[in-house]
Amino acid sequence: MNYDAIVVGGGHNGLVASFYLARRGLKVAILERREIVGGASVTEELWPGIKVSTGAYVLSLLRQRIIDDMNLEGNGLYVYNKDPGLFLPLGGRKNLYIWNDLKRTQKEIEKFSRKDSLSYSKWVRFWDSFYQMADFFMLNPPISLSEVGDLLYRFKGSIDEETLTLIGRTFLQDARSFLDEFFESDEVKSALIEDSVVGTFASPSTPGTAYVLAHHVIGEVNGIKGMWGYVRGGMGGVTSAMAKAAVRVGVDIITSTEVEEILVKDDTVTGVKTKDGRVINSRIVLSNTDPKTTFLRLVKEVDNDVTKRISALKSKGVSFKLVGYTEELPDFGNGTSLSPEHVASELIMPNVDYIEKAYDDARTLGYSREPWLSINFQTSVDPTVAPSGKHVFSIFGQYLPFSNKLDDMKEKIAGITIDKIREYAPNFKPIKYEVITPLDIKRRFGIWEGNIFHVDMTPDQLYVFRPTVGMSRYRTPIKGLYLCGSGAHPGGGVTGAPGYNAAHAVLEDLGV
Repeated sequence: MNYDAIVVGGGHNGLVASFYLARRGLKVAILERREIVGGASVTEELWPGIKVSTGAYVLSLLRQRIIDDMNLEGNGLYVYNKDPGLFLPLGGRKNLYIWNDLKRTQKEIEKFSRKDSLSYSKWVRFWDSFYQMADFFMLNPPISLSEVGDLLYRFKGSIDEETLTLIGRTFLQDARSFLDEFFESDEVKSALIEDSVVGTFASPSTPGTAYVLAHHVIGEVNGIKGMWGYVRGGMGGVTSAMAKAAVRVGVDIITSTEVEEILVKDDTVTGVKTKDGRVINSRIVLSNTDPKTTFLRLVKEVDNDVTKRISALKSKGVSFKLVGYTEELPDFGNGTSLSPEHVASELIMPNVDYIEKAYDDARTLGYSREPWLSINFQTSVDPTVAPSGKHVFSIFGQYLPFSNKLDDMKEKIAGITIDKIREYAPNFKPIKYEVITPLDIKRRFGIWEGNIFHVDMTPDQLYVFRPTVGMSRYRTPIKGLYLCGSGAHPGGGVTGAPGYNAAHAVLEDLGV
């Protein structure tokens, strides 16, 4: 069996890469070890009639160019707006909603600080400037340090110099001090700071977390900037639409086929060998797996310097999930009838120090005694994922650092999580649930140490340094082997950008 290109792993980036290669006439196959494609963007029916997003659970960062090129909407993708986006319960009847509408959010913020209400418009305007640069950053190879001046010149006419400087500083600044520059109210800062630490073994005061925040706020849904949404049918709706698009341009998607080895001869890729012993020849291999899995497991003979650099990458996963269903929506003070807070991500993080303490616990104890949580009810907008009267939830939490002993922690983590939610919504009572630890993420999705970004998104592992020096433009020291997963630029999240950029690097090298 021979192909022009083989993609190892059928996650969303692998699907995107395969589409762009096949559309240009290459014979392409995706090899996926699971029985379903989608990687960590899947919907799984864990109980009869109950469909949950076991990995990614909300959508915003997928680039519109990819949605249009792959005709994902025509292939079945439908996204419900998540508005309000955030809900912060603070005990009693005290709470804060963050809506997509500026004026409505400002009115909410006035409950805590009139000054912050006015500052919020400045906050929104700042990110509007960032949006102008988003596709340039996302859908291109990373710029080098020598190209920074050219970048500033490119946007000088549309973005003022002070804002450009502030944008540049977000790459290195900590999120806590960054938010301090805009707001005085701890409640407002708490509502906005979650994205700075999601998926990252860092606290809000760790340098570089301002960029993690920036990475998560430059998306859109249904043409609305900054909006997040729920995908109809769960996150598998994204990758099933991508799979349809890929098949229509000729991609062979082969499931239940695990790659045992990426074959290399004379520093040039020759194909892959599957776990059942088959050899599939190809002049190009794109690895949608993380860099450590690629070079420490799949490529058997690697230069010692490469091994050292890859081994040293920070990749410890710290995120856990509880997925399941209830028969009653949580009562945060407004009753159990469907309310705006049930559409929003309900954040259990009453103040910034709470997140700092959760991080400190994880460093010293191996888990957070009081984790910060993001609770999402898919059924608040999407009736397709559960029978009537059932409410599907996805709880994302931190911190739980990867360990091979996490199976012993599952019930403890479940108890801590449910008890914490009940402090704000005493009626919260899951009928069924499953705990997904970083160890489970490793086993389920094949990600080294269960890191949802493949490797940490810290300043030393971003842009020209991602995943490491010499591999930041998708090419590797092995001719014909490319990286197309979240461990490549621009990083994690359901963006499609690493797959898009890697495919175009291949086409450039082939002269196609």
